Amino acid sequence: MLIYFLSRRVASAQDSTLTRLIHQNQYALTPQGSQFSGPGWDKLRASIQKSQFVLLGEDHGTAQIPQFAAAVAREFRPAVFVAEVDPYVAQTLTQLAAQPGLPTAYARQYPQALCFYDWREEFELIRSLRAQQVRLVGLDQVFLANAAPTYARLASEVKSKTAKAYFQRRATAFQARDQANERLGKKDYILASQPAAALDSLRTLTQGESPAVRQLVQDYAASYAIYQSQFKGTGGHQERLNLMRRHLLQEFQRYQPATTQPVSKMLFKFGDAHLARGLSPITGDDFYDVGNLAQDLAQAQDQTSLHLYVAGRQGSAAISLNPTFPDKIARTYAATDKPKLQLFFAQMSSPAWSVFDLRPARRALTAGTLHLASPGLQRIIQGYDYLVVIPETTASHPM
Repeated sequence: MLIYFLSRRVASAQDSTLTRLIHQNQYALTPQGSQFSGPGWDKLRASIQKSQFVLLGEDHGTAQIPQFAAAVAREFRPAVFVAEVDPYVAQTLTQLAAQPGLPTAYARQYPQALCFYDWREEFELIRSLRAQQVRLVGLDQVFLANAAPTYARLASEVKSKTAKAYFQRRATAFQARDQANERLGKKDYILASQPAAALDSLRTLTQGESPAVRQLVQDYAASYAIYQSQFKGTGGHQERLNLMRRHLLQEFQRYQPATTQPVSKMLFKFGDAHLARGLSPITGDDFYDVGNLAQDLAQAQDQTSLHLYVAGRQGSAAISLNPTFPDKIARTYAATDKPKLQLFFAQMSSPAWSVFDLRPARRALTAGTLHLASPGLQRIIQGYDYLVVIPETTASHPM
């Protein structure tokens, strides 16, 4: 009983220390349409201007976060936007953003193939970045819903008439199947369900084709292997992280004009699990993600990376890319659904957004004056510089 009482007193004292640090380093952020103001924005702007990389870890599926990302981009003026999509989706989005209107026709032709950018607000972010002449880069594995557009791309790029006819037949069949699943609200992804023999056919039919075609097949096959491991519960996550980090290294080399010059400014936007420095906020294992590599690359150039975690306190968020069933594509959530952030939420009393500077708490952790019982909260504080909290979010809208 005495040990229990003492441990509760220690935990309470640590909560008080963290609460004090949170309260002392909280700043209001006021959205005004697509603009932001207030002491929180002033604080963020000062840090953004000192950084070579800005990384936005997010809750997916909220309408407000891409608007915030667009405001950060206007302030930061990056040369490159690094997104949680594969390189081929990035190329497609670049092409679609150059056309007028929303890419509704493409979204109907290839359901869910644009990943998060099937949501209207996310695509509008891409268009605003294009207006700033920002290049879009994708680091991820080939997206799960992209069998049909991948085969269509192969059909357009291969030279062999036999291979071209085969890939066109497969693309047409996959497209029809995806469209039927979309109408029925079924999650039946061809990239996950293809037999391994289909990958052998891909390799055989393209072995004499161009390097770009063989690279696409290699990327598709690697993604297939990752998905198979994930669905079977035998791994896959580490392999995905390794793939994204390899892609980042390739892009880094492309945008470093000389070893004596810093790499171009890069703005990243991924799920919050991916962009922390140090260990990923995913607890239960030790993963080092894209955010940690970005920090290392910045420091190797004598530059800095700025890590922002943007989250909603409550509201709604989109959970599906399927626009056919609008009553099923959003979820509501409450503050209690995010226990790691409860102490931050408790400090919010106005309708304004809140910016929390996490660096003083991180210094206290390093100095040993703050100890946290929650490994997840500790990783957030160690991994991110600022936490930006939206009092109430609304779900992203389908196109």
